[in-house]
Amino acid sequence: MGSIFSLVAGLGFMGALFSIASQALPDRAPLIHFSPKPALVNVKKGKDTDETQQTSLRELVETRCQSLFTEFKPLWWLFKYVKDLPCIVRETYAASIAATSKPSTVSLVTSPKTIMYRITDFTPTEDSNLKEDTPIVVVKHGLTGGARLFIFTCGFSLTSIPQAHTSPILLKSFVGKHIYSKGMGGNLQNLLKRHVKSFEVVPGHMVSEALALTMALKNPTLDQFDDTFTRVAGGSPPTFPFRTAEDYYQWGSSHHVVKDIRVPFLAINAADDPVVRHVPMDGGGNGYVVMELTSSGGHLGWFQTGDGFIDRWTTKPVLEWLKLNAEDIVLDTNRPTRRLFVDDDGYLREDGTPHLGCKEIDGGGVIDQSGGAEGILQGL
Repeated sequence: MGSIFSLVAGLGFMGALFSIASQALPDRAPLIHFSPKPALVNVKKGKDTDETQQTSLRELVETRCQSLFTEFKPLWWLFKYVKDLPCIVRETYAASIAATSKPSTVSLVTSPKTIMYRITDFTPTEDSNLKEDTPIVVVKHGLTGGARLFIFTCGFSLTSIPQAHTSPILLKSFVGKHIYSKGMGGNLQNLLKRHVKSFEVVPGHMVSEALALTMALKNPTLDQFDDTFTRVAGGSPPTFPFRTAEDYYQWGSSHHVVKDIRVPFLAINAADDPVVRHVPMDGGGNGYVVMELTSSGGHLGWFQTGDGFIDRWTTKPVLEWLKLNAEDIVLDTNRPTRRLFVDDDGYLREDGTPHLGCKEIDGGGVIDQSGGAEGILQGL
């Protein structure tokens, strides 16, 4: 553990020491793709008015997210596979616990009445003092998380191909197999171990059987974990289970859904990402999608020399993008939506989906899941 922290500290020292040298490296401006017909979005005319006007998403990005067009200058001494290692997970969040009305699969928990965590991150952690109209930014985590779906407007390392095509690439190199693939597979297995009792509630259920097989795996790679567990328990019937992990990857490939996005969406990728080797740079022809590709940056990396320290190139562009969406763009809230209601048993339901329902129950609170060196690969 101490050696890992020494590595991170050493990298930070080298970043300051070689800041001048890194600035002299040749680099290229990022490649940015807009649809030939960018979406027109409603934008506030000013801070003190509710009036809006329609503006091209491309024009908004070019004028209000100018950091996206700046060059990324990587740390020359940080080879691409190490770019991800300093990503130690430290998180504290407020959580509520909800019970589903019928047997179902939610996140990574399956039982006759599934218990799920609705995780909500705030700064500060407690949100009770925030105004009702406070903008909320939802950030979806990556492959080693448990949630199935969120609405989001910014993504990193978005792949256009099934993971089945990525896994063999990882397995061809020592670092790819033993750091990336086994790192992600191990993260998922460790996450599963923390919820074993929840999965064992229904003996003989296909998920319980998949659980036993998964717990018996020794240092599984990502594709081994998915072929044993995720293809079975990664979602609800009738979509799941899949026959093989490859079938699951085919179903989950992003290029199937990029064309259907209906909110402004930014995806940032790196050409030297060892995990994501194919990117849907055409954005599915969707006017709401903005695709960016930097020449380097690794997988969720983009480390660069800051003012006497190491920072990430993506920080400023992402903050500009989130500010644009939270403060300036006005989404259409008049689109037809299904009615939400609370039934006689207290379950929140939606018209047209009588089989789904949930209600908050006792429990939850502020949860501290700060990670130390053992979480060094959690962000892969």
